[in-house]
Amino acid sequence: MTKNLYRLACVLLISASSLAQAPDKRPYVVLPPHSQAPVPPVLLWDKDSYASWTPSLADIEGLEANLSQVSKLKIRGFESTSIRIEHPDQYLRQYIGVLHESKRRIYINAFSDDPPPSDWRTRLYVVIDGAIGYWHAFYDPDTKTFSDLIINARA
Repeated sequence: MTKNLYRLACVLLISASSLAQAPDKRPYVVLPPHSQAPVPPVLLWDKDSYASWTPSLADIEGLEANLSQVSKLKIRGFESTSIRIEHPDQYLRQYIGVLHESKRRIYINAFSDDPPPSDWRTRLYVVIDGAIGYWHAFYDPDTKTFSDLIINARA
């Protein structure tokens, strides 16, 4: 019996070890508030937003469940066109808890680089141009809605 328990413990330990070393395959990451400057460069148009809190698992699950709403949003500055983010789930996404207009929001920084930069899971990835290959929006975890969709200008 002791040998069987020992074997089981070894198998569990090896399994846990290999799981811990497996790379994260999720197409998103939650960045902690200290992972970027107080005002991310892409938010310079909105100096009242700043990173200040870490979204909960329930907040992220709500965002992910409602992500398709982004495809219905008009893009700020392109309201008169039919340009849309057709498949927001196909972008890599960085989530940051911010205060926006004095309310808790999740800032979404999305990009379609393949392969992505090696440090995209630990540092805010900022690109200045790129059109619909790079977009940003806010998610309200209380109302489960998205707003302020912006795409990068094209160089």
